[in-house]
Amino acid sequence: MKVEQTSFVFEGKKIGGFLYVPDGEGKFPAVVLVHGFGGGVHEPKNKFMCEQLCAEGFVAFMFDFYDKPNGLSEFSIEKTSVTLQLGVLRAAMDYVCGLFFVVAGRVGLSGHSLGGMTVLLYTPTDNRVKALVVQSALSDFKEKTLSHTWGNITNWKERGYKIFDKSWGGMNVSYNFVADGLTHDVYGAAGRIKCPVLVFHGDKDESVQLEQSERLMKSLKKMDEFVVLAGSGHTYNEKGMKEKTTALLVDFMKKKL
Repeated sequence: MKVEQTSFVFEGKKIGGFLYVPDGEGKFPAVVLVHGFGGGVHEPKNKFMCEQLCAEGFVAFMFDFYDKPNGLSEFSIEKTSVTLQLGVLRAAMDYVCGLFFVVAGRVGLSGHSLGGMTVLLYTPTDNRVKALVVQSALSDFKEKTLSHTWGNITNWKERGYKIFDKSWGGMNVSYNFVADGLTHDVYGAAGRIKCPVLVFHGDKDESVQLEQSERLMKSLKKMDEFVVLAGSGHTYNEKGMKEKTTALLVDFMKKKL
């Protein structure tokens, strides 16, 4: 496989990422991966998923929405918002579908956590998405559920910002992120998704409750699939869980694209 650093432009700013291309001639199906809150292309899970997709004959593309932590993109992470991510994701889809070696009619999408929320909102607006895999998505974006994930929302609102401690440093996020997120109806969007969907979520997730995905399934089609990951937390760090979740992703894309 070939792995190359690449970029596209949205609203005049560079968005950087990595493209994984299978060996050989011809056109390939593709999968776009969307990271979670404060995540990015540096995460071992994301790299592993791209490598395994590519090994099975898919072009895989992952990118960073923001400048931190990898310095690949130009939007400030302090400006984190779901609305911005939806715009960037459309530009990412335009980029991938425009590649001469990609079959534009065979493109899948997958997102984790806040990225899962982003892909759920996005998919019903773009019929180019032919299969969707949702990983432990933040789907109930309400102040009560956000308090479970991120602590006291009232203090965040009063201060105007909140600093999150990440492995790569401090992440300063404006309360505008919350205000923007509250305008989006994830469950309503899910009810409009026409392509096949797989949802998986760990039963030991302490960041985003399993109940959010259980409720999500009530909005999706009856034939859509739901896997509860026994013993798994939010980021699939448990022994063998990275491999299990990747296999779920790859197998679903092989069946549906």
